[in-house]
Amino acid sequence: MMPGVPADNPAPPSARTHLVEVTAVTDVSPRMRRVTVTGETLSDFAAWPGQDVVLHLTDGSGSGVRRRYTVRSLDSGARRFDLDFVLHGHGPGARWAERVVVGQRIEIFGPRGKVAMSDAGWQLFAGDESALPAIAEMARALPTGVTAIALIEVAEPVDEQPIASGADLDVRWLHRGTTEPGTAELLDEALAGVSVPASDRHLFLFGESRTVRRLRDAITQRGVALDEISAKGYWNLGRAMRD
Repeated sequence: MMPGVPADNPAPPSARTHLVEVTAVTDVSPRMRRVTVTGETLSDFAAWPGQDVVLHLTDGSGSGVRRRYTVRSLDSGARRFDLDFVLHGHGPGARWAERVVVGQRIEIFGPRGKVAMSDAGWQLFAGDESALPAIAEMARALPTGVTAIALIEVAEPVDEQPIASGADLDVRWLHRGTTEPGTAELLDEALAGVSVPASDRHLFLFGESRTVRRLRDAITQRGVALDEISAKGYWNLGRAMRD
């Protein structure tokens, strides 16, 4: 069984190629842009909270590249969902989001991604702004009765977003200020201060790859087993961010 997948979780949805059209572009914060897409084939699109799609883009030289973005606010009946982009100024994804206009079409592939929801009674999510869309979607899907903590690193308070959940959710925002993304240790310090229960637990660690590995190693040293952790590196310091 894949890490984080409840025993009664249905089979993974089938990934396929879709041609979608941009219907709205909205800035949800100074550093996050939301692009709403729709497509005729999205009527049968199904994704677990936190899964993503691959966007077929081009780099600065015109060569084809692929970047992955989390599916947000999926409405299969209306055949649409949202994609959130960190406007960090680097990479083809950010450049595309900065220039995209309503009516533009793009080819996507998905849904994809192996990390899925857990049925543990206590859950923790930790990540930087690249993980914010996935954390928000997964937290929103948590049922009543679950206790959850979200540790989210962003630059400034203005980058915070409302996160709704049916669970008893404690969201803790960490502000790195002018420190370069991927170099702060705010998540390390925050995780070290969390009291983790001895059982019925699951931790989701997302964001910059080296930070994710560091968090995973730190929590396993505290006795948490690897099958109680879902870790995913979204980007690497020194390379263009994927999410």
